[in-house]
Amino acid sequence: MQPSAMMRFTALRNILLALALVNGAWASSHAGDLEARVESLIRNASLGSTEVGVSIRDLDTGRQIVSIDEIDPMIPASNMKLFTSGAALHILGEDFHFQTSLILDRDTLWVVGGGDPALGDPVLLEEMEWTIDTLLDRMVQRVRDSGVRELETLIIDDRIFDRNHVHPDWPRDQLDKRYCAEVAGLNFGLNVVHIKAAPSKSGGSPVITSMTPNLPWILPKNEMHGKPGKDAVTRIGIRRTPNTNKMTVYGRILSPIGADVTISNVPEVFSRLLKTRLEAEGIRVGSIRLAEGNTPAPKADGAEVRELLRIKTQLGTVMERCNTNSQNLHAESMLKRIGHENELTAGSWANGARAVRMVVIDRLGPEHAEGIRQSDGSGMSRQNKVTPETVTAWLTSFARDEDLGPLFLESLADPKDAGTLRGRFDDLPSDIELACKTGYINGVCCLSGVVSNSNGRGYAFSVLCNEIPGNVPIRSAKKLQEAVVDLLAKQLQAGRNGSNRR
Repeated sequence: MQPSAMMRFTALRNILLALALVNGAWASSHAGDLEARVESLIRNASLGSTEVGVSIRDLDTGRQIVSIDEIDPMIPASNMKLFTSGAALHILGEDFHFQTSLILDRDTLWVVGGGDPALGDPVLLEEMEWTIDTLLDRMVQRVRDSGVRELETLIIDDRIFDRNHVHPDWPRDQLDKRYCAEVAGLNFGLNVVHIKAAPSKSGGSPVITSMTPNLPWILPKNEMHGKPGKDAVTRIGIRRTPNTNKMTVYGRILSPIGADVTISNVPEVFSRLLKTRLEAEGIRVGSIRLAEGNTPAPKADGAEVRELLRIKTQLGTVMERCNTNSQNLHAESMLKRIGHENELTAGSWANGARAVRMVVIDRLGPEHAEGIRQSDGSGMSRQNKVTPETVTAWLTSFARDEDLGPLFLESLADPKDAGTLRGRFDDLPSDIELACKTGYINGVCCLSGVVSNSNGRGYAFSVLCNEIPGNVPIRSAKKLQEAVVDLLAKQLQAGRNGSNRR
């Protein structure tokens, strides 16, 4: 007697159900085993009273398979950049470009900023075999080519962002450091000046040999010396008085050396710099000022109003500088730019944070809205808080996103390339890919990212270490993070070889 179709379906359903139960039980056992091993790594990490939160997700299922204090809000340091850059990609799109335009309106030259953090970025210019001087020369040449020899006014339009250039949470004693560079609607040269010094050939005090970009009206005070001494080494430091561009260069200078110092009020400094360069080429400039009010910059009409130059930077380039090289300025500029795009007002830290929260809800659901509190874009603020489980949910959402995921993951640090992972993970197997973001501020060390194999299997992970005691070296936290990645790499290799069911 032949079994009925219903009987055959029922039998098949029961078999599949049994297999699902077996696989589910194995997956649960596998996850429990992995979590136990991560807990063992934490116990043996010699971290003292350090607070550690860990979340690991299977990229195939999106399920969290390791959950250790995963819902505790923690300071993410530069892991905050994952949210800033991801939200920028989500809102602006992969084809977005930051733009800066030179617009000539009769006898008025407008420089219209788009908040581009890469304008005059020395690293990107070097890739083009350019320098800051090359870029400035190109700007001046376009004005000369227009036939203009006298400008009544040079206007810098930085209104795409607010004019709160310094975040209130940033350490006041570090505002002259490049990682605390001001953030403006028109940025230039990473908003720093690079000063070089060398011993005096006449045997006197060391001398300043160059400043890039050259700002001839800024004359740093020289407190350098060249006194020799046993085991003496060359060191240079530069202080800047807050809210001014009064600088002091100090240190023992026994050989040529250079250092960066941030610039205050970059749009005004740039206006004076461009005026100086134009006048050096015979183009007289009457006055310089920042744009005011709500009247927009003129639009090119091909007649009396002409766009002389448009400088564009791809969003992907800015994301890579943000995530691979951990450039804070690039993160802050993306945050303010999405605030502007989302609310059509001047970009700010507040409306940028609201934009990120909106994207978190859109991509992850409202249950993760309380898993993030954002104060700035780069992670310099200690008021930023995220939960490890929200970090891995965020990473998983991009890893599984066929449209935006590739660009997002490519922007992250890779141990095979130069960046913040240099010297770490050198012994990863060749078939294991790692894309992640580091994060460090005082007492905080974080690592979050995605590790995968050549078969497409992978995990999103987040290991956040907070309140690291002063007597515990940061290297201990890094070793824990590296051990977790190594454990996941071995899991992926075992799974690929079909031997992960030990």
